[in-house]
Amino acid sequence: MKLRLNDTSVRLRFRKSEVLALSESGTVTVTLPFPGSNPITFVARAAEVPEPAVSFRSGVVEVLIPAAQARCWYYEEAVGIYGNQDGIDILLEKDFRRSSAASPDDDDRYPNPRKACSPASLSVQ
Repeated sequence: MKLRLNDTSVRLRFRKSEVLALSESGTVTVTLPFPGSNPITFVARAAEVPEPAVSFRSGVVEVLIPAAQARCWYYEEAVGIYGNQDGIDILLEKDFRRSSAASPDDDDRYPNPRKACSPASLSVQ
């Protein structure tokens, strides 16, 4: 799971196995230890909430996802689950393969819908 923060948004990107775990167990957790400091943990959790919600306490970024959406997301084509809480956009998205260089965990990512065309696919018959 990747975490991206900016001025007004929290975005989590999930690999296939993480979307499946969220669907089946209702929780995905990642902790990044910082040398000589406290770790940061980010948690995505299915909950009985009407729309996505986010909080930050004691080094933990927690995103709550409506339980019905979390259960079904793996089986749907929907790329993301989106919400807004007090002016903070909450974006939960499936992680796509890069369209340039390969990555070691590409097998656990979703096919990139913007994959670049190859010269062979541009030939005219």
